[in-house]
Amino acid sequence: MPEAFEHSPLLRQHSDPPVAPAVVAAIVSTWIATFLAAADSTITSTLSATIAHEFNSLALVSWLGSGYLIGLTATQPLSGKLSDIFGRRASFCVASAMFTVGNLICGSSRSKFVLILARVLTGIGGGGCISIATFIASDNIPLHRRGIWQGVGAVVYTTGMGLGAVIGGAVNDAFGWRWAFTGIAPISLLAAIGVATFVPDHPGKKQSLGEMLQRVDFAGSITLVSSLVLLLLGLNHEGPKSEGVLYMVAIPLGLMILGGFLFIEYRWAKEPIIPLSLFRRQTVAASCLTAWFMSMSFYALTFYVPLYLQMLGYSTSETGLRLLPDSIGAGVGSFLVGFVIRVSGQYGVFRYTMTLLLVIAALGFTLISTSTQWILPELYLFSKGFGMGGALTMLILALLHAVPHEKHATATSALYAFRSTGSTLGLSLASAIFNRGINQASVEKGATCIGGEKCYLDALHKAFQFALVLACLGFITALFVRNHSTTHQEEDTD
Repeated sequence: MPEAFEHSPLLRQHSDPPVAPAVVAAIVSTWIATFLAAADSTITSTLSATIAHEFNSLALVSWLGSGYLIGLTATQPLSGKLSDIFGRRASFCVASAMFTVGNLICGSSRSKFVLILARVLTGIGGGGCISIATFIASDNIPLHRRGIWQGVGAVVYTTGMGLGAVIGGAVNDAFGWRWAFTGIAPISLLAAIGVATFVPDHPGKKQSLGEMLQRVDFAGSITLVSSLVLLLLGLNHEGPKSEGVLYMVAIPLGLMILGGFLFIEYRWAKEPIIPLSLFRRQTVAASCLTAWFMSMSFYALTFYVPLYLQMLGYSTSETGLRLLPDSIGAGVGSFLVGFVIRVSGQYGVFRYTMTLLLVIAALGFTLISTSTQWILPELYLFSKGFGMGGALTMLILALLHAVPHEKHATATSALYAFRSTGSTLGLSLASAIFNRGINQASVEKGATCIGGEKCYLDALHKAFQFALVLACLGFITALFVRNHSTTHQEEDTD
């Protein structure tokens, strides 16, 4: 197997000098935006009940999270190709601007429809910030040194996901839920200024705007987004009256359009956003599937564990504090795995341990009750965060060592696409399962099932059981990730 090699115009080939201060400043700026975007993906987990009550819509509990994830899912597959075409700096700044504007609209919206659209816009910008930040680091940090940098980046991302609920709860209790969105905007703008200042200009061949746009796979992106929206419309419904039309029309049509997306990517697109040939590599396919299942399980737990805590009588800020072990575990897991991989050059053991921790966490929540000792949910949350944080670091490094440098952005986009798609579908399916449990219980008792009642806890258990099944599937697929040494880059098979 050949030694790892890099062919990036932003890397020096003849030596391995210290990372330049400008590069460090650029990467730190992207990490700030990454933290905010990750926090925004979970910030509504402690705000959803409050916002849904204000707008008198139970479905908002799901849409506040899944609306963001729809936008994130739509843009992350495109981000690799778009940033290759238009440059990392310009693409990141546009994404950051959309993220900033989306949050400002969220904070000022007076309509449920406007709020959902603003969450989608915010997700588009946030998804671009998260993925392009990885590309910028990949362009500027040699592969054999990337373990520790990727570990820190994963710490930033997973800590943001974990602290999103804490920030949302604290800001809501102090100033109101709208400030949780409005307060993000100026910080994300500063991060964009840092990237615009320190990231070098696009070094590729100059092309006209028309030539650049011709390279974009619009057909693939439109069909992907359309299929996800239709599937989510079918899965997120207010009550049983709407089930017939939504399930009979939206979901089958969404699946058909998803099939069209796969056909476009395989046969028609000149420069596909997700080249299906990548999945001939075992590590690429296994990494993407593992990220998909783990993200589904992670987000199902992330948005329904807070409802369990609030059912026990905790306020939004108290719930946020109870969720802190999640972010602490994620930060520790991300950094520790990145450090060990940097030192040892091996990541095989993390295929088993990190995914197993998420299984343990999901299993714990399926057995939880109103009389459970307070320490157990905290341990489950720490296990959940540690497993997910460590797994994200392990999977991205495994993927980068399985493909040559010129395919890093595309392969990373594919991984992010699976991760964000899994997040979206996981949350939506968990919401459908939870809502169905609530509706069935309400019909059986002839009254609305509310928090604190056994029927409410039973509905939560069904969502947690769904998360457990997904975590087990993630554990299984992780077994097929090849244990490459980090001193090698490409798989033997194409």
